[in-house]
Amino acid sequence: MIRSAPAVFARQGIDGASVSDLCAAAGFTRGAFYSNFESKRELAILAFEDLATQLVDTLGTELDHWLGSGLDVEDVVTRIIEGVTDQVANVNQQALRVELSLAAFRFPEVRQQMAPIRARVYHAIEQALVRVAQTQRLEFLVSPGDVARMLLTSYSGQLADHMAMGGSGHGAQQVIPTMWLAFTRPA
Repeated sequence: MIRSAPAVFARQGIDGASVSDLCAAAGFTRGAFYSNFESKRELAILAFEDLATQLVDTLGTELDHWLGSGLDVEDVVTRIIEGVTDQVANVNQQALRVELSLAAFRFPEVRQQMAPIRARVYHAIEQALVRVAQTQRLEFLVSPGDVARMLLTSYSGQLADHMAMGGSGHGAQQVIPTMWLAFTRPA
């Protein structure tokens, strides 16, 4: 249910999605929902946490490959920020992120639950960017953590804007190489 919920939440919103629709999408009964989740919001947070885990795991397994593959450094950084496997660019996953951002804005308890998940993602991206900079003998002009946040929030904002206007989100990543070059220099 955790993997199928983002598609339902993308179409209907967290509050608008019915438990029946969430269960139907996953092929489960309502009883299965209530025995595993306290609320739709809890399911949404767990789905986001699952996405975060996938992103962190992919960074851990793919970064060395990307660095050794002959890709331009800007392409490696773009892969890191794009969500490493295009999962963040997926309309359903992006919609879930936006829905949860709104819920975190409105409900302090959601904010508290989301904070450690977001921190884990930012930390993994920061560490990946540090490794890229080290392998390319680059130094940061501002802290790596700030660069990670600026790259990710700029990309996410561009992506959300593209998708809100009916686009696929392709092209949102064009800001990443320019920002990377603006915040790094040869060591």
